[in-house]
Amino acid sequence: MRRRRTTGLLAVLGALLVVVLGATAAAAQAPEKEVIQVEDEFVDVALSEECGVEVTVTSTGRVTIFTFPDGRVLQQLTTLNLAVVFTAGDNQIRVRDVGIDQVRVQPDGTVILSIVGQVPLGFTGVLKINLDTGEPILEPHHVVDIEEFCARLTA
Repeated sequence: MRRRRTTGLLAVLGALLVVVLGATAAAAQAPEKEVIQVEDEFVDVALSEECGVEVTVTSTGRVTIFTFPDGRVLQQLTTLNLAVVFTAGDNQIRVRDVGIDQVRVQPDGTVILSIVGQVPLGFTGVLKINLDTGEPILEPHHVVDIEEFCARLTA
């Protein structure tokens, strides 16, 4: 008799747990998704000044933005997958702009932007910034040398 009561109690508790966890998962809203196809070409004025020649930048690919309506922890996640071509005269340098950008709220309320991946003319790795203060929390170790980049592009 005692075993049957324990088994029945466990069955009821298990069913209750399934209902509670299912309701919690159902209450969480799915993120809003926006996909942006990129096909852009422009003269990069700042890079042209740095390199001493006109530099044209061509970007093609996709940017996907996920916005989380509840915004309690993860507010936004952006994925990038772009092919980028820098052109000066007959010279070209091809790179990828790939990775994620994430805006997250820490338990203490601090809002952190994390940029992870390869950022052309920027860095490869992880950059974390406190959006409340603008201060970097973590800086990447692999930074692009613009002078070297210009030397390659104008060789």
